[in-house]
Amino acid sequence: MGISIDDDAIEAIVRAVKKRMGASESAAAATVVDRYAPPKDCGGGSGHSCTSDPRPIHSVKDPAFEAMLPKLVAMTSSQIAVGHAGSRFRTDLYLRVREGHADARDAVHSDVGPEWPVQQQLISLETRCKDRGEYLLYPNHGRRLSETSRATVQAYADTRPDVQIIVGDGLSPNAIVQNGADSLRELQASLALAGLRTGVGFFVKHARIGVADEIGVLVGARATVMLVGERPGLGTGDSLSFYIAINPKLDQDNAEKNCISNVRPIGIAPSEAAEQTATILRRGFEAGVGGVALGLGWGRR
Repeated sequence: MGISIDDDAIEAIVRAVKKRMGASESAAAATVVDRYAPPKDCGGGSGHSCTSDPRPIHSVKDPAFEAMLPKLVAMTSSQIAVGHAGSRFRTDLYLRVREGHADARDAVHSDVGPEWPVQQQLISLETRCKDRGEYLLYPNHGRRLSETSRATVQAYADTRPDVQIIVGDGLSPNAIVQNGADSLRELQASLALAGLRTGVGFFVKHARIGVADEIGVLVGARATVMLVGERPGLGTGDSLSFYIAINPKLDQDNAEKNCISNVRPIGIAPSEAAEQTATILRRGFEAGVGGVALGLGWGRR
């Protein structure tokens, strides 16, 4: 006969294990961890891992620099200094991994409400995807505009901006909701300071990176910059990327583009990403190329 344990009993066991582990292993390191802990208010929504308390530091067998472990743990959300119990993860780490995985799944299936592009004074577009399911199953459908949206963009065919700004929900719409407004504002300010004309901006629902190629070609832009929600990892559902393309063309290879990723409060600050973008664009225009040929825009010709 099997043994049945209800959810309440399991939760009680987990709480007891965590309490015992916390008392025996975390007390000695708590003061050091708190000293190097990042600020909890990073701008993420309730329940996001970027607002969590610092995780405990477990024993690592024969560490070369034991004093550095608390600092490293406080600096990154990566799974380091986690130790093990026999041949398995410790319970609190296992629970944190499950939490991070849930955060990533939620980010993929999140949504940017229709009011967001209106608030940012962006024109709303859609790709050929009818819904989120189609977007995830058929990536190519997210690289081309719907017929209606294509006609909308064609109305701006003669604007020929220096830089066409595009915001796309991508694989983490939550990243746009959390960090898109600040990132867009900083980008617009940096491009204006660099003397680059941007014209009207667009927001694309169910967007893949390639949709920026079509938009850039339609408006005759010298370059495109796309702010897009990144593919989330464990507990990183609020991270977005800046994709920069010089001389956009349909199905432009990613090797011809530059990318600044991990733009979020506990990653690269939007202001820094915007400044780097302006520098890459300036050097890209001078050289007439982008991506690998530009050497990431830093020092190579």
